[in-house]
Amino acid sequence: MSAPTGDVGAAPAGGARGGDKLAPLAESAGRKLFAQTSHYSIASLFTLIGGVLTFPLMTRVLSVREYGIMSLIGPTLSLSVALGKTGLQHAIVRYYTEISAGKSRYTLPQLYSTTLLAMGGSALLVMFALLVGVRVVPTRWLEDEMVRGLLTLVAGLVVVQVLDSAFTNLLTGAQRSATLMRYQIAKKYLSLGCLFVGILLISKSLWGFYGATVLAEATALVLFAFVLFRENAQMRPRTQSFSRPLYGELLRYGLPMTFGYELAGLILNAGDRYVIKAYIGEEQVGLYSAAYNLCQYVQSVFLTSLGTAITPIYMRIYDEEGPQKTASFASESLANYALLAAPVIAGVASVGPELLSSLATERYAVAAGVFPWVIAGMVVDTAATIVGAGLYIHRKAGIMMMSVAGSAVINVGANLLLVPRFGIIGAAASTLIGYGVLYLAFAAGARRYLHVPLPWRTITRSGLAALVMYTALHFILPGRRFITVGVRGVAGIVIYGALIAAIDARGRGFIQRFWRRARTALGR
Repeated sequence: MSAPTGDVGAAPAGGARGGDKLAPLAESAGRKLFAQTSHYSIASLFTLIGGVLTFPLMTRVLSVREYGIMSLIGPTLSLSVALGKTGLQHAIVRYYTEISAGKSRYTLPQLYSTTLLAMGGSALLVMFALLVGVRVVPTRWLEDEMVRGLLTLVAGLVVVQVLDSAFTNLLTGAQRSATLMRYQIAKKYLSLGCLFVGILLISKSLWGFYGATVLAEATALVLFAFVLFRENAQMRPRTQSFSRPLYGELLRYGLPMTFGYELAGLILNAGDRYVIKAYIGEEQVGLYSAAYNLCQYVQSVFLTSLGTAITPIYMRIYDEEGPQKTASFASESLANYALLAAPVIAGVASVGPELLSSLATERYAVAAGVFPWVIAGMVVDTAATIVGAGLYIHRKAGIMMMSVAGSAVINVGANLLLVPRFGIIGAAASTLIGYGVLYLAFAAGARRYLHVPLPWRTITRSGLAALVMYTALHFILPGRRFITVGVRGVAGIVIYGALIAAIDARGRGFIQRFWRRARTALGR
């Protein structure tokens, strides 16, 4: 992986030392992180645009109750997909970097075949289990017979999304962010086209929505696999390249991540829906999910992109240049992340209520208070990926498992305590509590393996600047819907940029570097 940007060629065959070699990584890591984060952010931005187009359609065509049912089917599908992956997706990036760096006894063709065949087989088993479970579960557990049929329809997505995860993580390990960007954009807009045809011309219901989703995702995966196999024959899964010892190592790393990390993470992400449903009903689930989903769009553009890009980079730095430069890179990245994340929280808290009322209808306006709590929790979640770098590098799956499981338990407990008293705002606050506990657990667990110094001054100054920004935006053009969103968005950038440049030297440098790189990218 010699290219500084993500779209690099496939590594040649020939074992661990046949992979592409890197120049000293720490020197160019910042540029590489910026480039790859930009690729993931662009893909997420186009996904966000697609979401903005579909969001008002879904909230107007579907009833609040149907929207609530959809938000319950989603976690069920996510749980099934998590089981189908068996945690191997967490191990792919780590093993890819080791193999490419010449520090493993395995080869890339073995990694390709082992992960694709193993994850495909486990996904089929989970799909069949879901189909059987849907048929035998009592109707009173589902509360609506339609749920049984919808789960049957989406069962095929288990295989599709598991294999999608395998391909995505293999390319993430190869740092082919540009290829992933193109794929994710194409998949999103294929899904968008199928959705509009399905829900407007075939069935204005959840049947149209999920039917279009299955068709689009399956088609996109088949085409993507065809392109990848044609350009790199080594990626084609072959039974003779399947390595049982490698699969055993992947499972030993992945299974704890599945049952303690992935599943607990799903509870941390979606357990609040079940508590809301139990205490205050499906309609409140729909209201909460609408606001939460908007936060997830923002998260995918501004937060998750960095988390996705940084993991293979700091793993490579550690393998090539050692712990000291890895810790310095992680600390610098955390400081830059704070400069970005603080205004994201303030911005979403300011424009989120106006955006929600504009995209949906006034009946969703009561969910406005959800925004600051949920987006703050998502910010803390991504920060945990950086401060916990030592856990990922040293494959401390047990510590990660216990950390996520513990935070999920605390999240559910907070929901049980707060939802009956404060409704969906209590659920939103529980999200921040859960991710806060996760961050502290990751920081404590990773400290002995790789200590990442916290840039407290930058965090404090960016927080103060964001607070002033939010206070100022609160008085700018209230109640004008999309106009308010646009005006506050531009004003927020100007206010925060001026403040952080005035009070923080790192902030000034960050703005200058961002501006230079943006001009260079636009010039190209």
